[in-house]
Amino acid sequence: MIRNTWLVILFIFLTGCATPEAEILSKTDSYPPTTNIEVLLDRPTRPFKSFAILEDTYGGTPEEINGRLSRKAQQIGADAIIISSINDKAVTEWLLVDPYYNARGAYRPRYRPIKHVYRSVRARAIKYLEK
Repeated sequence: MIRNTWLVILFIFLTGCATPEAEILSKTDSYPPTTNIEVLLDRPTRPFKSFAILEDTYGGTPEEINGRLSRKAQQIGADAIIISSINDKAVTEWLLVDPYYNARGAYRPRYRPIKHVYRSVRARAIKYLEK
């Protein structure tokens, strides 16, 4: 019983630690972590430099997704993120239900479809250029 409780706690902890993927575009530039991140839907009017592409596929509410993207952007030193695409993807997986043996003893597996829908959000991490 105690072991099962610890497994559930570990699962909850690991699910809460989901972080988006980051693809750094510039191998020479690195920035210190930042504290405030702007979440933008359009390009800003200020001059900027895109230096990373972030992708989140963990789903949730828009606030949760933006929060995860913002935390990742803070870690890599971005000033803002520009949401570039939001895609809902549907995947069908086939789950083995229970094996069925006919009168002759031949194995006949049975499958049932399970549909999963997940949201993929991509954003660009940007650094504002100083004048």
